[in-house]
Amino acid sequence: MRYRTSFNLLSALLGVGLLIAPGPASADTTPEFEPGWQLRFYVAAVDLDHSSSGLTRPAGTSRIGTDAGGGVGVNGEYRFSRRLGIDLGLFTGGSVDVEASAYRVGGTSRVAYDSLTFTPLTVGLDVHLTPASRVDVYVAPLIALIQYGELRTTAGPHGAGTEIDFDEDIAPGLSLGLGVPFGKKGWSFQAHITYLDSSLEGQGVDGLRVSSGYDSTIFGIGAGYRF
Repeated sequence: MRYRTSFNLLSALLGVGLLIAPGPASADTTPEFEPGWQLRFYVAAVDLDHSSSGLTRPAGTSRIGTDAGGGVGVNGEYRFSRRLGIDLGLFTGGSVDVEASAYRVGGTSRVAYDSLTFTPLTVGLDVHLTPASRVDVYVAPLIALIQYGELRTTAGPHGAGTEIDFDEDIAPGLSLGLGVPFGKKGWSFQAHITYLDSSLEGQGVDGLRVSSGYDSTIFGIGAGYRF
């Protein structure tokens, strides 16, 4: 369901950009293209949608769940042609709350987690769909290197806790963005949606293991500056 929602939002953002973009300009009115950099700064919400999840330890098996979180990000694009640019991005300060239900002989206990930090570093190819328009609509296939922070668990109200270290993840993804210029100094309004096909693998010192496949969606809004 969340995957379908993310797809609908991506489609809506693309549709809005194409609707407000003016038609193709003639050769006489199209300004000469100059390669250059654009920086984008944004605040964002992160939504994790589990496709599969599990937490195992010698005493039993658990199910894990997450809540939406947020953070800030920046990316820089070097646009070397009217339609193409190389994009480098960093999302940081993001965290999501994680909680688990542990199923063991004799009943169910709760395993509470601290917030999990979520830091993707992305590299992508921006394909600009409206090169002759002031309104910029682009799509970008990308690869993300995702780093996670440590989690501290507490098993039950009086149980002993443990720390879980997570492996880095390399995830493919897709981003759709919209840029609307304002003023005459190179500034623009920016919005984007980024989807990552990611996973979560970790292990605690007491034999506890976490293995989870999930889709992460980042909804960002902010400003850009071209120079």
